[in-house]
Amino acid sequence: MPARTVRRAVRRGLSPTMVRLVTAIFVLQLLSSALVIVFLRGQMLDVVRIDRERQVTDVRDDLLAAYYDGGREELAEYITARRGSAADPAVFVALIGKDAPVLSNLVQVPDIPVSTKPQHVAVRRGPDQPPSEGVALVGQLPDGERLVVGVVSLAERRINLAFASTAELTIAVAVLMALLSAVVVGFVISRRTHLIAETAAELASGNFGARVPIEGTGDGFDHLRQQVNLMAERIGELVGQLSAVSGALAHDLRSPVTRLSAAIDLALARAEEPRAIEALQAARADADALRTMLENALEISLIEGGAVEDRRRPLDLAAVAEDLVELYDPLAEQSEVRLEARLEPVTAPADRELISRALANLIDNALKYGGNAVVVSTRAVPDADGMIWAEIAVEDNGPGIALPDRARVVERFVRLDDARTRPGGGLGLAMVAAVARLHGGSFVLGDPAAGGPSGGKGLVATLRLPC
Repeated sequence: MPARTVRRAVRRGLSPTMVRLVTAIFVLQLLSSALVIVFLRGQMLDVVRIDRERQVTDVRDDLLAAYYDGGREELAEYITARRGSAADPAVFVALIGKDAPVLSNLVQVPDIPVSTKPQHVAVRRGPDQPPSEGVALVGQLPDGERLVVGVVSLAERRINLAFASTAELTIAVAVLMALLSAVVVGFVISRRTHLIAETAAELASGNFGARVPIEGTGDGFDHLRQQVNLMAERIGELVGQLSAVSGALAHDLRSPVTRLSAAIDLALARAEEPRAIEALQAARADADALRTMLENALEISLIEGGAVEDRRRPLDLAAVAEDLVELYDPLAEQSEVRLEARLEPVTAPADRELISRALANLIDNALKYGGNAVVVSTRAVPDADGMIWAEIAVEDNGPGIALPDRARVVERFVRLDDARTRPGGGLGLAMVAAVARLHGGSFVLGDPAAGGPSGGKGLVATLRLPC
C-alpha cells in the first residue's frame, strides 16, 4: 500500500469523529464483557449454592433416618463415626440437647435459630483454624434436641479465588478484545463512509460518471450507495442536458453573428459619412465580442462535458508560464504594469493548449483589474497526504475581490460591478475553473501573503494540478 494512502487512512482514523466512535464502541464492549464476567460468576455461584443446599438437605435426611431407626444413640453413633453422607470433610454436624453435644468437624456450635431454610453461618472447625463461612440447616427433633447440619463454602471460596487470580488476565483480554473490535468496527465504518464521501467529492468536481461500488450486503450503507448512485445519474443527466442546450445555443448563434459581422463589413465598405462609419465600427466591435463570448461558452461546455480530446502529456509548467509572460510583457509595459515571473521547475500531466489559455486568461485579468504589479509563479507543493501538486499562481496588488464574490466570479457570464464598463463576457475565470476540473485539480482565489511581492494587497489566482 502506498505511503500516502497509509497516511491518509491513519489521519482519517485519528479524526475526532472516529476517535469518539471507537471510544464509544470500546466502552460498550468493555462494559458488556464486564457484565458477562459478572453474570458468569453469579451463575456459577448460584449453581454451587443450590448444590450445597441440596447436599445439606441430603445429609439431614440421612441423619433423620438414622434417628428414626435407632433413636438418639444411633444418631450420635452415626455422627461420631461419620458414616454415609456425613463422612464428607466439608460437612459439619452438631447434636445439641440434654446430654453433652455431639460434634463432627466442629469445635464450637454456631448460634443460629431453628429454620426450615439453610442459613449462612461462620463456624470454627478446629482449635487453630479461623472461622469458615458455610450454610447450615437447624431442625428440632421430637425429643427437643436440635440437629445442626451444614457444609463449608469451599467451592465458593475456590471460585472467588480463581476469579481473583485470573482477574488481571481476564481484564487484559477483555480490554484487548474490546479495543480490537472497536478499531475494526470503526475502520469498516470509516472506510465505507469515506468511500461515499470521495465519490461525492468527484461529483462535486464535475465528474458525473463517478459511482459508489455496490457491495450487495443489503445493509444501510448499501442502500445509501444505491441512492447516491441514482442521485449522481440524475444530476449527470440534468447537467448533460443543460450543457447540450447551452452548447447548441452557442453553436446555433455563431452563424447569425457571423452573418451580422459580414453585413456590417459590407455596410462599412459602402458608407461614406463619418458618423455612419463610426457607428458601424462600434457595431462590428460588439459583434466580434459577442462571437468571442459564444466561442468561449461553447468551449467551456465542451470542456465540462468531457468532449475535449485527452491531450494530457508531461508538461513543463514553468516553460509555459515563461512564454506567456514574454508574450504579455509588451502589453504590460503599455499599461504601465510591472509583469514579473518567479518560476520554479515543475512538471505535471496537462493539456498544453488548455493550460496556456487558462493562464492567459489569468494574466489578462490581472493586467486589466490588478493594479500596477503582477507576479506569475510556479511551484510544487505537497499536501497532508504526501501528494505533490503543481501550482500556477498569478498575484496582483489591485483592489482584489471581496470574499463573498469569489465563488460567483468563476461562474459563467458573471461580472462584478467594477468590470462591467470594460470589454469581456464574464467567461475567463469560468474557463479556468473548467480546465482545473478537467485535469482533476482546483482553481482558488485567495489573499496574497503579507510578506509577498504585493505586500498583502490584491488577489492571488491559483491553478492547482496533480503531479
